[in-house]
Amino acid sequence: KILLTIIFFAQSLFAQQNPIDGDSLTIVVPNAAGGLMARYARMVEPYLEKYLEMQVNIRIMTGGGNIRGTNYVWFAEPDGTTIGFTSIPSLVLAQFSNSPAVQFDIQEFNFLGRVSTEPRVLVVGVQSNIKDASSLVDLGREFIYPSQGTDEDFFTMIILAEAIGLELKPIMGYNGNPDTAMAIIRGDGDGQITSWRASLASMQNGDQIPILNIGRELYEDFPNVPSVLSYANNDATEAMTAVVDMLDTHRGFFGPPGLSDEIVSYLREKIFLALSDPELLELANQNALPLVPSHGAEEATKINQLVLSESLIMPILESTLNTLR
Repeated sequence: KILLTIIFFAQSLFAQQNPIDGDSLTIVVPNAAGGLMARYARMVEPYLEKYLEMQVNIRIMTGGGNIRGTNYVWFAEPDGTTIGFTSIPSLVLAQFSNSPAVQFDIQEFNFLGRVSTEPRVLVVGVQSNIKDASSLVDLGREFIYPSQGTDEDFFTMIILAEAIGLELKPIMGYNGNPDTAMAIIRGDGDGQITSWRASLASMQNGDQIPILNIGRELYEDFPNVPSVLSYANNDATEAMTAVVDMLDTHRGFFGPPGLSDEIVSYLREKIFLALSDPELLELANQNALPLVPSHGAEEATKINQLVLSESLIMPILESTLNTLR
């Protein structure tokens, strides 16, 4: 009986009429062309075409730590032919920071579904002379942080530094994670926040050292790396906890304001079906790009709750950003 219900539900979704007036969908990815976000987008593209039954085009629009491309989606026609795909926490935190580049209101976007999520980690270069979390806390100098701009890792680092009493010196203008990683390996910076997987090769060959897991629990493959929450020791601890929870939303699709309820519902259902396709799930594992799909309605609820943490996070971000302007 349960199986028949599932089959009926799936068939009804396939039968749902496409309310989008157009024969193609553009997905704006405001991240580096060679980064994980772009790789995920290209991997899921043919499966979105399969379930949406329309051509899907990936458009890379890098700049401003995800802000340029996100602003583009914000001003897109609300007809369902243009959506975005990026790190959702970076958008939330960019708005919290009162960045002058931000032209959007996070609560007005339509969230269409999460593709994946994975823990973040603070890694340092071997030339930094920082060996572990304790030596970071006792650093006694500025921590030099190469950054591509106002993305979620940059904002997370600001909160982390405040939470553990670290003096932070951001160096802006790098072009994505590969660029900041090379800066750290060369010794031009001390460390960066990234996904565990993005830095795995550098950690395995000894170029980078993981020192703090940006999560509530220990990371299974590196159980000796402590959680950042175990070192947070001041008034920023609550803000750090909110950011850790926020990062769970991670890679997701979003649409411009003004989309009809019919289009939002259609995109959410079809995106969720595509991300649950057994063939895609197998391909994702083969490519080491694991999927952790979550329905758009569920993600919208999470994000609306996260916005409530603004009063904890905004003062810390504003204080640091004002010193950089």
